[in-house]
Amino acid sequence: MFCKGLIQLRKAVLPLAMAAVILAGTSLALTSTTAAAATAVSSSSGVWPGVGKICEPGPGGASSVRGVGDKTINIAVFNDAANTIVPGLEGEFPQQATAFADWCNAAGGINGRKIVIDNRDAALFNAAQVTTAACQSDFMAVGGGMALDQPTVPIREKCGLGQVTGYLASNAADLGALQVDPEGTNTDAVSAGWFGALAKAYPKAVKVAGMGGSDTPSVLEGEMKYEFAAEAQGWNVVDFLEPPTSVENWAPYVEQYQQKGVTALWPADNANFAPFAQAMTTAGYHPAFVALGTQFDNSQTQQAVAANSTLPPVYVQTQWWPLAMASENASTRELVTIMHKYAKGDPIDFDDEEGAESWLLWAKAASACGASLTVSCVLSHAASPKNWDAGGIQAPIASMTLSNENPQPTPCFAMLQMSAKGIIYDKKLTDPTQSIWNCNPKNVIQLTRAQQAQLNAL
Repeated sequence: MFCKGLIQLRKAVLPLAMAAVILAGTSLALTSTTAAAATAVSSSSGVWPGVGKICEPGPGGASSVRGVGDKTINIAVFNDAANTIVPGLEGEFPQQATAFADWCNAAGGINGRKIVIDNRDAALFNAAQVTTAACQSDFMAVGGGMALDQPTVPIREKCGLGQVTGYLASNAADLGALQVDPEGTNTDAVSAGWFGALAKAYPKAVKVAGMGGSDTPSVLEGEMKYEFAAEAQGWNVVDFLEPPTSVENWAPYVEQYQQKGVTALWPADNANFAPFAQAMTTAGYHPAFVALGTQFDNSQTQQAVAANSTLPPVYVQTQWWPLAMASENASTRELVTIMHKYAKGDPIDFDDEEGAESWLLWAKAASACGASLTVSCVLSHAASPKNWDAGGIQAPIASMTLSNENPQPTPCFAMLQMSAKGIIYDKKLTDPTQSIWNCNPKNVIQLTRAQQAQLNAL
């Protein structure tokens, strides 16, 4: 994710980090150079590695379904890029969607219907308005997300706007009807096995832990789930900070962690790690380690670590195939190639992977519906795959289902370490059980009723 939504209040900057692989003990060091293997010319056959044929010519045909024309399908892509607090937030979603649509349309579209992308930009505070607009002319919403998505749920459900999500932020959105989430987000459980991995590696440090998240319900719901999951795996959280969405000076927050003696740190920073890292250096704060969410898997974080040489080990958890290792996974490599071809100049980050996993699931489902394209048909097919992993872009989900029918999140994760030499896959810390992933079922933590009530009270 996260619970994918909590980590979205940021604008990640990720110049493409591809693999120049150096074997280093039990880890894999990766530089920011682009591997030639990841820039091969993408085919226009409509076949996606590991997923199959999802786009092809066909008859199209007249339709009475909203957003479906004789030769077109209008799709909403939600995002917050135009906001002034975190400019560019989720801007990767419409970029990736446009690139995917261009690739798919070049192969004939969805049974002969070309995908038309409608960029539904909520700018953070207009989520209800853009959802209402989508209800007027779009067939479905695919591969997007809004940080403040709670008010969109009743609007989308009332107008019958089906959705295959890029990410979800609030508990209300997690439970929404007419929706399939490719990550299997569940309000009653949280996948967070990396806290257990860190507890095993740093058993003493996690007894004095610090956590936190931006002071907005959509973010705090997920961050508190992580707090519960960490404590279930041996962490003792002595300080949980709730800074505002936008922080200009991280020094007071770093000082509070330092004063509490925090030795295991999951920072309250949900955005750019560089200012937080500098504040740690200035304060002379040296916990045993720092752990970060998936959104920090980028060269910006790696460069911040390199620029602050006194930092402790900095780890990033991920449930998406690391972009620095794209050359080792055909589906991720195809995504990178398509972005290079159809979205030249756009940085590639894990938002593109989130978007792609949704588009691949939607396209596979929509293609299976043939000419008679309806929301119910697409959602039925999207909710049916077993062991879905978008060809390897994401950690596998055992069984897809509708969001209001008790989906189960993947237990799988991998750990990366940010270093001066590059972004490192830490095999020893991950302790993989399947490919690069640790998929121990115990990585999914079930929340107690008291914890659920605490989240509902936010």
